[in-house]
Amino acid sequence: MRSASRDRFEDTSSSESDSATDEDLSPSRARGRSVSGPLHVGPTHDHLHHLTYDEWNRKTGRAPKLESIAFPLLLYDQARQFRAPLFGSWRIWVASIFTGLLTGCVCAGIDKGMEALFRLRMYINDSVVESVGNDFGGLFLQYLAFCGVSVALAAVAGYLVCFQAPLAAGSGIPEIKVFLNGIVLPRVVSKITLIAKAVGILFSVAAGLPVGKEGPMIHSGAAVAGIISDIMVRWRNRVGRNQPLMLNVERRDMIAAGATAGVTAAFGAPLGGCLFAIEEGSSHMNPLILLKLFVAAAGSALMIRLVSSLNAAHAGGYDRAFVLGSEVPVFFSRFKAMEYAAWELPVFALMGAIGGLLGALFNWLNFHLTKVRQVWTPAPQYNDKDKIIVQKRDYMRFLEVLFVTFCITTLHFWIPMIVSCIHHGAGYEDPSPETSGKLAKAFESLPQTQKLFWETGTDGIQKLFHAEEDFDYLLLVIFCVVHFFTTCWTYGLGVPSGLFVPSLLCGAVWGRLIGQLMALGNISVAKPGIYAFIGAASFLAGAARITISLAMILMEVTGEAGFSLPIFTTVMVARWVGEAFNRGIYDMHIIDLKKIPLLEHEPEAEMLSINAHQAMSVGVVSFEEVESCQSIYTKLVHCTHHAFPVMRRGRMVGSISRDIVQYLLNNGDDYGSFDDHPKVVPRQPMWARLAMGKEALKPLAERISTKSLDLKPYLTKDFHTMSDKACMYGVYDVFRKLGLRHLWIISEDTGEVCGVITRKNLIIMEGENVSASEITSKTSKGPSEREVMVDEREYPHDNFSHDNFSNDNTNACNEVAFKDESGEGGIPGMGL
Repeated sequence: MRSASRDRFEDTSSSESDSATDEDLSPSRARGRSVSGPLHVGPTHDHLHHLTYDEWNRKTGRAPKLESIAFPLLLYDQARQFRAPLFGSWRIWVASIFTGLLTGCVCAGIDKGMEALFRLRMYINDSVVESVGNDFGGLFLQYLAFCGVSVALAAVAGYLVCFQAPLAAGSGIPEIKVFLNGIVLPRVVSKITLIAKAVGILFSVAAGLPVGKEGPMIHSGAAVAGIISDIMVRWRNRVGRNQPLMLNVERRDMIAAGATAGVTAAFGAPLGGCLFAIEEGSSHMNPLILLKLFVAAAGSALMIRLVSSLNAAHAGGYDRAFVLGSEVPVFFSRFKAMEYAAWELPVFALMGAIGGLLGALFNWLNFHLTKVRQVWTPAPQYNDKDKIIVQKRDYMRFLEVLFVTFCITTLHFWIPMIVSCIHHGAGYEDPSPETSGKLAKAFESLPQTQKLFWETGTDGIQKLFHAEEDFDYLLLVIFCVVHFFTTCWTYGLGVPSGLFVPSLLCGAVWGRLIGQLMALGNISVAKPGIYAFIGAASFLAGAARITISLAMILMEVTGEAGFSLPIFTTVMVARWVGEAFNRGIYDMHIIDLKKIPLLEHEPEAEMLSINAHQAMSVGVVSFEEVESCQSIYTKLVHCTHHAFPVMRRGRMVGSISRDIVQYLLNNGDDYGSFDDHPKVVPRQPMWARLAMGKEALKPLAERISTKSLDLKPYLTKDFHTMSDKACMYGVYDVFRKLGLRHLWIISEDTGEVCGVITRKNLIIMEGENVSASEITSKTSKGPSEREVMVDEREYPHDNFSHDNFSNDNTNACNEVAFKDESGEGGIPGMGL
């Protein structure tokens, strides 16, 4: 993880109390850095205190209450006895194929639906033009119809998000990235989210908002994969099969495959989809996972091409049915010539730098806008049935959708209309005889530059890439400025919205402008469309910091692998320049705005000087191998820990999750687990229940309170430990690469468990600093020891039929935990 400073940390006692500051994180340099504990910066006589994620959360209460997922194999003696399978065998490959095929169907439906709604919107506009008079009143009636239809379409998308499925807002890419990083986000791949996402994006794009369908398609693919995975879990339970030991890994890989299928369906770029999942999505990757991604991508590409062939057959003859060619959605067509001079490479690099600067500015503006949104439209709340409790905040968010749509539509209508009126007064000839002499204009009567304000982003990009005639210089500048700020305003709105196409369009506009200026001076070999192509790549790379996958996607959608060098140069320079100022847009929303404890790829160099005992949480609660039910029950009631070390004469011999212990207390009597000769609870019924959700702790029956529970059959011996003197750099590396949930810390002096590391102990909140004297005054009133909060139980697991998280841009900080702990449903295999 990156840091905002390079100060070195100094050792402090692990018994130092919690402290915090009331100040917010620095908006532009707030970083989730990779250490924890009370850690001090600067001279020992006047040092500053950096809040750990856990301390900051307890002070402000603004962190989402999340649970993480364990990915390593945790094998129990019970699983050995009942011969549980490791993976879902061949069924996972069948599921990957179906994920690709179904994702392709969903995305093809989205594409066709958007096209139909856009044609309907333009048909209504043209019908009004034909019926109104040649005066300002007729033009105003056209404006009312144009604006009214757009607001009505946006209202459908806003209703689905604001009142039905808040997680359907935004692109969904940050949520998928967080899930694949090992953090549970309830309902992120639920049925209601999929429906709201797939249907809502039709209306938000058709409404004329500067949004794209590609991000929502990626989220839709992940949701399809999550639903299929959930069906597999339920099927195993119904037929009495054991859930696989690596169920968490199986589900993670399925979600990654679904996201890959979504990228493939959106761009028709299977290789780019696989690279996108590797670069931007998956935190864990190996050849087997990559093969699953490729299978899903192949299935998605096959379905998209089949649908495209049927469309071609419907338009040009049924002999073209099932003829698989190159016609796919968002395919930007081949350039007639991709030539460029060697001296133009520095120009492309300079355009990359411009794209990086503009992308950093875009992210900075969107950050501050989202902070404002989080204040006046806080997270929604839910009732016991997981339905949104409609409050003023929800209506405010919905009204914002209508207001923003009204403002953007007004700009998109009047700018080309005013230009047309000026041209009409100057004697310019109207290309359409039906509207010649009228102030009101049909869509087809507008010149190509003015059409940019009305047509879809995909059509605009294609024209900017391939049009032979020049675009109007002044209108290109106006459109670029308007589109930049309206896209920034829209990203975070309560509608499904992607960032790919709007970013590509914005970059293509100023790239085309540079290309035309170069051609005007007769100093370029590359055509203006090539400069538009470079500009599109640079702006998206500058805002999202996507490089390798973006380059591959652009080469696939244009069929121009020979143009790879300029693309590589542009996207890398754009990324380097953007990174000098702030995070990419997706990481910014995850870490800086939502405060989700995402573990980035590499630890910080500062961690070389920090030991595990400085960062670990203390106050670990443990069980004995055989312990009284009353003692176990008391410990569970009085702590929120999710995992416990199991001890034998003071030394750790295993680990056990809270869910298992609670299931045993609730149901062990039915299987004879409390008899004098206790029986082992069969694995299938226990994990059939745990795979479907939490096992809430019930009141302890009086007749078993004096009994003892033998935990040995349910322990995992595959727990991970490190010395309290271990370097935090290595601790972070081991924790993230193994996909751990808990890392137990063992004292070198006593050999006992002295603490635990979770992902919250690996992150420090940069910018939350107070002086040493303030620390003393604040912590003197608090406890003398930090209690370990091992993945708080306050964030219950909900099954995939619910919806409860915010969009990727706003209101997510406190929106993820409203369901009762007793609520049913969950992520299969959670809590291992």
